[in-house]
Amino acid sequence: MGSFAANAMVAKTKAIYGTLLKAEDFEELSKKKSVGEIAAYLKNHPDYQETLADIQESSIHRGQLEELIKKNNFLHTLKVAKFVELKDKSYYHLNIIHREIDLILATIRMLISENIDIAIAEFPTYFIRHASFDITAFSRVRDYGMLLEAVKGTKYQAILEPYFETDRNLIKYSAIEQKLNSHYYDCVFERIAENYSGSVRKELEIMFMTRIELANIILAYRLKKFYDASPDEIESLMDFKHIRTSKKRAREIIENTDADGILSFLRDSEYARYADDNDFVYVEYFGDKIRYHLAKKDLYYSNSAPIVFSAFLIMEEIERQNLFHIIEGIRYGLPESEIRKMLIY
Repeated sequence: MGSFAANAMVAKTKAIYGTLLKAEDFEELSKKKSVGEIAAYLKNHPDYQETLADIQESSIHRGQLEELIKKNNFLHTLKVAKFVELKDKSYYHLNIIHREIDLILATIRMLISENIDIAIAEFPTYFIRHASFDITAFSRVRDYGMLLEAVKGTKYQAILEPYFETDRNLIKYSAIEQKLNSHYYDCVFERIAENYSGSVRKELEIMFMTRIELANIILAYRLKKFYDASPDEIESLMDFKHIRTSKKRAREIIENTDADGILSFLRDSEYARYADDNDFVYVEYFGDKIRYHLAKKDLYYSNSAPIVFSAFLIMEEIERQNLFHIIEGIRYGLPESEIRKMLIY
């Protein structure tokens, strides 16, 4: 029997989950022809009404809408966090770390692509009170040195310093991403061990191990398919610290198979039961669909606060990705049928 706070958190999380967009919403949204039409639809949806109340549908652009969607997700987590007990607060703080890393990586992508001016207005000011660094300093970043200054005094400074480059074309994005993700997962497993035991600890560890293993497979596929990367290059960017597959087995897979062979490996794996034949056309879709089905099951059947919360974050992430796929599809003039292929619901 959980504590009152834990039970209240589970109830609140499941109630918010019930307000997320449904299949019929995504089907309607995939028919829209502009960002303004998507914004208007969301503005009239109960879950987005408050966040989008002040927007002008006729003038809103893609970046602004995407940031408001992220803000809506973040407000959900704040509502749930009110019920977090002090004793395991560090576990729920992982969501903040994940968002910090997303912001750092987004900033590095902007530096590489030189899209800084477009992106300045889209920094998440709603996140200011919760981040370990000054969000407003990020809006002034114009080069890697300024990025290091923005994270000075935080744990991210030591991670980013070895990759300092004055030439944006020499920034090693994939290596930085790997180091930041590795830091995040170290925090995850440390905090699970600190706060939980028994079946709850095991379920949480499996949830994150599955995420890492799928990310490794997707990474290997993409590096082979699009960059003809060597096994050594692929191995250097994979996470072996927190997975069930041995490093030796993973090495055998990346050494002895091409990109199509990795898809064949997925077809024969334990994950295949969560997919159909279409899922192997788009490998990231396959990974997200697995996570979607597992999270949906946890939300329906679990009454453990950390498990329900973690599953909810996955479902929110899938919703956010669905919306971004629709917005991107409209930007490139894709037909409704093609947009729907990218959606998970």
